[in-house]
Amino acid sequence: MRFFILFVFVGSFISACSTSKKVVQQNTSFSPRYIELFHEGVRTKERRQYENAITIFEACIIQNKNDDAAYFALSELYGYVNQKEKSIAALEKATALDPRNVYYTQDLALKYLATNNYKLATQTYQKLLKINPRNPDWLINYSECLLKSNKLKEAFETMEQLQIAMGETPEICIEKYKIKRYLHEDKVAEQILLQAIEKFPSENELLAQLIDFYFETKNEDAAVKLLFKLAKSDPKNGNVHLTLAQYYLERGDKLNTYKELKLAFQCPEIDLQTKAKSISYFLDKQVKVDDQVLELAQQLTIDHPTEAKVFTLLGDIQSKNGSDTSALASYQKAISLDPSHYSIWEEVVIMEYEFRQYEQLYLDAKKAIELFPTKNKLYLLAGVSANQLKKYTEAIDLLEIGKEYTGKNLELKAEFYAQLGQAYFKNTQYTEANTSYTKAIELAPTNQLNLNNYAYYLANVKLDLEKAEKMIKEVLAVSPNDSHFIDTYGWVLFQQGKYESALSLFQQAQKITQKEPLILEHIGDCQYKLGNSNEALIYWKLALEKGSKNSILPKKIENKHYYEAVF
Repeated sequence: MRFFILFVFVGSFISACSTSKKVVQQNTSFSPRYIELFHEGVRTKERRQYENAITIFEACIIQNKNDDAAYFALSELYGYVNQKEKSIAALEKATALDPRNVYYTQDLALKYLATNNYKLATQTYQKLLKINPRNPDWLINYSECLLKSNKLKEAFETMEQLQIAMGETPEICIEKYKIKRYLHEDKVAEQILLQAIEKFPSENELLAQLIDFYFETKNEDAAVKLLFKLAKSDPKNGNVHLTLAQYYLERGDKLNTYKELKLAFQCPEIDLQTKAKSISYFLDKQVKVDDQVLELAQQLTIDHPTEAKVFTLLGDIQSKNGSDTSALASYQKAISLDPSHYSIWEEVVIMEYEFRQYEQLYLDAKKAIELFPTKNKLYLLAGVSANQLKKYTEAIDLLEIGKEYTGKNLELKAEFYAQLGQAYFKNTQYTEANTSYTKAIELAPTNQLNLNNYAYYLANVKLDLEKAEKMIKEVLAVSPNDSHFIDTYGWVLFQQGKYESALSLFQQAQKITQKEPLILEHIGDCQYKLGNSNEALIYWKLALEKGSKNSILPKKIENKHYYEAVF
């Protein structure tokens, strides 16, 4: 229940700094030394030296246990230092010493209410209301005590007393309405609102309460009628537009749903969480997210440019709609604003890998490792990017660390060993390379790519060519039409000096993948070895046109001579 809070002054230990102070009486029984000590305590409190002031007033109590003013001062000071129980106990003592002091009793009631002691708060307010039954503050707080104690009928009677004391207000009417709803007296509750609307026709909160009432009691026609009325009289009411958006959504009217959502999003009362939740609903429900939802998400990033979650939400929509480049940019913005979410980092580095943005991947993966030093995927992708950037020693370091975090995931561990094999080969550490690739194949014996790559690297460095040929034959037995695997077999035969057999395989691979520069260059290499220099030159030039990464290829063309490739 949302209680009547407009005039309620509780919710924190507010009575600790109440302006209702009891004036210290100059009792002739107090010694001059005592009075001096008391005033020293007051001055210390005013300097906000609360702990020192407590010590002084505690000394006052030791000298005179019947000084209610000293207890009252202590109650305030205990409140300042958040010693609630001591604060209440001191005020109880002050009230017991001077039960006719209304200020003490009022503060004590407030403290009981603030600490949820509704039983004692109720009893204390009853005492106060005997003194002045029309005091609005006491009536309000007494009503809250009754509400919290589930004494609804008594709370309603108190609200009526408050209405007599203050006159009828929209706030009091709403509280009376709510109490009647809790008492399941819906007809009476409805009449309270209708009469209040008649008396306060410009109070939109009354209309909003009646709309909620009609929706809750299944009188939808009446609710919608009032909803349109409220939207007209209060066009900047975001909750009204949200409710209308829901109404249209349930009827399949997308045009008006998005129109009302856009209006709602422009209202400052609609917080970011509510906006994000609304957009997430469509993200979850739609296979391809509508353009209007995308526009709402884009607007959120404009309205909240420092909130990482809005860029993440936009990235999710862009990713779902197939705009991966835009999604990556949104995710990158999100982690720049808030780097604490691993799931977003993982999304970023995987997409950078897919887009072959190896330099950015290298930087981001290493940065993410600093934040999440036990996440194995980060080490793997950092190692991959380091290999691609020819940072082989660093790749080895990253991969050696990362494989220790793979646990029982054998396939992932095999990926680490395969990347290590590549790094070791490139770093001319052939013994370690063989060990790593052998381990990768042991862990994932059906991984055709690892077998192919191992065979290719062995052929590149002219090591154990028979083993390389055996492995690539195993791969082709499973995937006979893969041009890259056929090219690898041709490369193994080329390194064995079997140029005619190699040429046949390269030509076969070229029929499958006509524009692959490496295959075209390999055909040229075979033609050169077979004495066909002019044919070799044709294919080397084609390879260069198609984007060969071999830095030595221009020299081969210029000199019309074969040189081993340098990548």
